Amino acid sequence: MRTLIRGALIGLMLSAAALSACQRQAPSSDEAPGVPSNAEREAQIAAETLAALGGPANAEQRAAYEGEFQASGGIDALGSAEGAWELTLLNDYAQFTRTGLSEDGGIPGERDYRERGMRVVAGPLTITISQQPCTASGVELPYTANILFEGVPYQGCARRGVIEGERPTWASVLPELMPAINTCAQRATSRPVRVTFASSLDEGEVLVRVREANGSRRECIVTNGEVSVYEPLSDDDRRNGEGDPEFQPGGSRPAARNCRTVEAATDRGGAQLGWLIRSSC
Repeated sequence: MRTLIRGALIGLMLSAAALSACQRQAPSSDEAPGVPSNAEREAQIAAETLAALGGPANAEQRAAYEGEFQASGGIDALGSAEGAWELTLLNDYAQFTRTGLSEDGGIPGERDYRERGMRVVAGPLTITISQQPCTASGVELPYTANILFEGVPYQGCARRGVIEGERPTWASVLPELMPAINTCAQRATSRPVRVTFASSLDEGEVLVRVREANGSRRECIVTNGEVSVYEPLSDDDRRNGEGDPEFQPGGSRPAARNCRTVEAATDRGGAQLGWLIRSSC
């Protein structure tokens, strides 16, 4: 009898092991879930962040998130700046800088004011500011900032207002915009051209506004390295920050006229890209 029972138990154990092995088989390649893309990760994180901010803000709540902000993060307790980043959020431009990497930025859209914070999209950046105390390098700041860029979240501390000094403009990320600027300049029929404004858009597109030598203004959109739009602009159609500065590609220095200064524009390695024309009065 013991031999029969032992045999039955061994048979049940072998059957269970076989069933378990079948259940543990990896799904076929057709059934395996794919790795989410940057866009999918950003959409999920953005939805979760927006839900945490609560409903629409009232006038008092909204007032806490109006104006300009500066934020930073990534510096550890020993003061190491590896992975450090900085954000300058103006009303007409946002600039995101990471240690050892290129700068990125864009034109802020309409701010979404909520009960517990504010969210705004600026080119490739999704920026969230919430009024929560945050400590950075031993200093407590009144706001917490979250940046979502290329599917990667960055968190740091923020304050209202911008420290005086050279303020970022659309030309702050000029080296990254040069491929699109050169493409649009080649499309012009009257040269030399001056770029009055440029910015990255969604889905890899870049917007470039140019004024040709004959005075006509054009809006140029570059998609995947090619001009997809090149159309005239009316005199009253202007972006915030447009024209200050202007940029002229090429090696010929433009003449400095009244209330204008001219300086060389260079890339990160010091190679000249062209000339920046700024208003001086």
